[in-house]
Amino acid sequence: MSLSPGDPESMGGYTLVDRLGSGGMGVVYLGRSESGRRVAVKVVHAPYAQDKEFRIRFRQEVAAARRVSGAFTAPVVDADPDAPQPWMATLYVPGRTLSDVVAKEGPLRGTELRVLALGLVEALRDIHRVGVVHRDLKPSNVLMAEDGPRVIDFGISYAVDNEALTVTGRLIGTPPFMSPEQFAAPREVTGASDVFSLGSLLVYAATGNRPFDGASPYLTGYQVMYEAPDLSGVDEPLRSIAERCLDKDPAARPGLDELRRMLRELPKSAVPVAAVAPMAADVPDALEAGRRGSPGRPAAPGPAADGRKAETDDTRTGHGRRRRHVLVGLAAALAVTGVSIAAVGLGSLRDGASSSSSAAPGAAVLSPSASAPVPAAKVTLPPKHVRWDYQIGGAYAPSAGVRVVSRDHGSEPAPGVYSICNINAFQVQQDERRDWDSGLLLRDAEGHVVYDKGWGEAVLDIRTAAKRRRIAAELDTWIDECAARGYKAVEPDNYDVFTRFPKYLEAAQAEALMKLLSAHAHEKGLAVAQKNTAELLADRRSVGLDFAVAEECAEWDECGEFAEAFDGNVLVVEYTAKGMARACSGWGGTLSIVRRDEQVVPKGATGYVHRTC
Repeated sequence: MSLSPGDPESMGGYTLVDRLGSGGMGVVYLGRSESGRRVAVKVVHAPYAQDKEFRIRFRQEVAAARRVSGAFTAPVVDADPDAPQPWMATLYVPGRTLSDVVAKEGPLRGTELRVLALGLVEALRDIHRVGVVHRDLKPSNVLMAEDGPRVIDFGISYAVDNEALTVTGRLIGTPPFMSPEQFAAPREVTGASDVFSLGSLLVYAATGNRPFDGASPYLTGYQVMYEAPDLSGVDEPLRSIAERCLDKDPAARPGLDELRRMLRELPKSAVPVAAVAPMAADVPDALEAGRRGSPGRPAAPGPAADGRKAETDDTRTGHGRRRRHVLVGLAAALAVTGVSIAAVGLGSLRDGASSSSSAAPGAAVLSPSASAPVPAAKVTLPPKHVRWDYQIGGAYAPSAGVRVVSRDHGSEPAPGVYSICNINAFQVQQDERRDWDSGLLLRDAEGHVVYDKGWGEAVLDIRTAAKRRRIAAELDTWIDECAARGYKAVEPDNYDVFTRFPKYLEAAQAEALMKLLSAHAHEKGLAVAQKNTAELLADRRSVGLDFAVAEECAEWDECGEFAEAFDGNVLVVEYTAKGMARACSGWGGTLSIVRRDEQVVPKGATGYVHRTC
């Protein structure tokens, strides 16, 4: 991604040319030396530069990373931990993270898994033989280079001959990939702790799931310390190897030499999909079609590389964010804070929910298949350029002349008009949180549920094929109800969720879920609306979208894009007088346009607004 406003143009003599990624405590840039050498430059966020304890930890990270040198680690080439804004430069390694690869392409098989496992053992050997314990081995800290994996980020590593920092009230590490001793006695960990983390990481690589997956960091920690790992779908011989690595007793875990001998027995060829029935839900469409890349898996071009603007989970622009309920309140987040920061192009706030979204160096989101799903013949599109009403905040009798109405899926369709069923497909409303399996909620690196803070809605974890299928299965029941009640179309809301949570989610993941929903809706005879998300208009046919519901497209100067993409079959919602004036002036003779109040309250309620051109 390109540099953002306020980013430095250079650091320590290196010209910064791109942002590779960011985490809670630092940003990683692609830099070039005067000779043209490419490096990954990690720059600490300014506020942390004033934190004495953090400076000490960053200095220890630099020292630890300098001590480690091997084929499967990224060497430090330069650093200044004492600069006003501390920084460190490592060799630039083109490649995506393991979390990114698994999220997009599914679990590893055959040679890929074998190369990963043996490479990580060699990396740990290089790390341990200089007296360093990594302590944060997880999927987003493993880069999948063409010639094998690279272990990165020594942000919370521990050199055994150094005095450990005293950290109060903080959890050092990423719970799903921590060892029991990291919870019980974090200052007494040994290399056996990294072996435990390696066991968890290999289970994740082979299945797409974590062996310890509690609903909160505390529950995950309890599982790590006291419960047996979930090894569902892990085939032999990896299953037996993982069981030994995940022994609660550090002394019972295999040493690296023994582990290397065991891992050499892993098969070099991929196991047929039919032979791993328990994992069928974890295999993405690409794998089912028999497509697997090289160990490095070069990225394919796709929509994520276009430089579009995106919101973070902490901010809202307001575009396309009108929802059906007023914000009541937010639950307090758990006070568990990791201190690891990013290295070599990747943020570290990722593995709390199994996989990553931010693009790694050289990576791009994969485009969906070019072949478009064909709607069933009985699908009926809404009439164009008619009076319509947007009633997702509460149903009421449509005004005379209204021919199209959109309502929440909990309401009955409007009699005598074309009715669209609105479902919250990518987030969970506050009053529906208990209806969802906690394992399907997106979590950060500490295991906290990620919320759209503007609306108090938990975000669904759409990053793996397995979870997308489970989410789709739940949403399909809503689609079935919509069809049974007599709705003519479905409007899956929050399709643009990836633009608000770019640290976790990607466009291709949203499209993959939408394709599942579209296929099911078409089977039920329902047309499917694209809700906002102009970024993905080019893929509308392959995703299976039939018409558009565009909020504030005049305000954001996007109505023309939607009109062209859907041949004028666009239902426009504006929320301001200015936006409505622009919509009516530019598109009043072509598109269906209504102005509603921001909370889309029912007629007669305080604040109700309804205008047409």
